[in-house]
Amino acid sequence: MIFARRALQRRLNELRAALDGSAVDQLAARLNKPGKDRIAAMWEVVVLHALTRYGTLRNEVPLSSGRRPDVAFDNGVQKFTADITAVSDHGLDSDNPYFELSELVEKEKAKLGLPVGGMDLSVKSKRHRTARGTKTVLLLPPRKKLREFVSEQVIPRLREQMDAGERLLRVEIDDDAIGIKLTIDPSRSPYSSGNFAAYDIPKIKDRNPIYNALKAKASQLRGAKGITGIILGDGDCTALTDRQLNWDEVSAETIAKEFLRQYSSVDFVLFLTIREKRRLHPPTEQAQRWVHPILIARAGCEVRDPLSTLFTEMLREMPKPVMMPANGAMRAREPDYDIGHHGGYTMEGNKIRISSRELIEILSGLRTLEDNGAKFVAAGRKISPKPNRLQMTFLRNLRQGRLPVSIFVIKTDEDDSDDWVEFEFGDPDPAISPTH
Repeated sequence: MIFARRALQRRLNELRAALDGSAVDQLAARLNKPGKDRIAAMWEVVVLHALTRYGTLRNEVPLSSGRRPDVAFDNGVQKFTADITAVSDHGLDSDNPYFELSELVEKEKAKLGLPVGGMDLSVKSKRHRTARGTKTVLLLPPRKKLREFVSEQVIPRLREQMDAGERLLRVEIDDDAIGIKLTIDPSRSPYSSGNFAAYDIPKIKDRNPIYNALKAKASQLRGAKGITGIILGDGDCTALTDRQLNWDEVSAETIAKEFLRQYSSVDFVLFLTIREKRRLHPPTEQAQRWVHPILIARAGCEVRDPLSTLFTEMLREMPKPVMMPANGAMRAREPDYDIGHHGGYTMEGNKIRISSRELIEILSGLRTLEDNGAKFVAAGRKISPKPNRLQMTFLRNLRQGRLPVSIFVIKTDEDDSDDWVEFEFGDPDPAISPTH
């Protein structure tokens, strides 16, 4: 996910001193369940934990309306009620299932004996124009009919061309409802490419994922006294990314202002997203990431500056992001855990450092060094293997009669998802090499 599981676990442990144990248990259960709600639970954990450092926090206190917001905060100076959620483009992705189509074609062409990748998929789009703005929609079959579309209209055409001995396979469909151009070149395996219009950039202030998420939470604050707000974490929402807007696009700030104009029961909106700065020199150095806040308060709200100060301080208690929201949301939908240092290693002198988790998986028989740290081993083995330098180094030490003289575990911090195991090799051992 966006934050490392170790960092989330520490915060869960510490929250038990401030919140009811059953509430923390529910957060832990949501973090353990694959799906988009995992990201929402993650943001709740880090926000709730950070706020406990700066005041008294109560969770799900019943209001007169019967609602139970996530936050009732009071530090003697600032007092507010808020609800926490996450926003994503999941609904738009479901309506424009480009990636699902790509995955279906990949799976089905594998059954034809074609290698992994080598695919280029381009999709046309259309624009729905209204007096209030424009909406872009990809020309694809409905999501529920994708599998039928692939099996009846794509695969038979590919099979026919393969039977005719064609090297490049092409499928093109262009009508009022569907516009796709598929090219498969086996020589380009394992790489694939694609092309489609951006459908997830909001152009209507109150018809987009952010507005919908805020609107859904507005009723949760009904009946709350004093200052109220919504804290919205990024769960892979294009509108929260750091990008230059075109003239016909609306920003997250504009959407929030429109929401606050229409819903007088809410005083502020706090967006929490991730910013990233990659270093080009050296290119292998890990990107620098941080939590980026965007606070929008109702016009004339006198507590905006104190809230801004509080939320700026709150960010200091948050863990270091290890993924951008797009990747974090994708990993959150998977049933297993984020990959560790798999495939990574260092070699210096007579020392070799390897991923702790990968080593245990190798010793358990789940993978070998030749798998080169692939997350999905079975799929990785279908691609032509590359020589593994680490394996060759272990083999060279063995052939020279060198055995480890020490094996040391190097622990990492809570923002990492793996440790390192370092092998130090000694001089040739006469037990497995010639005496001298």
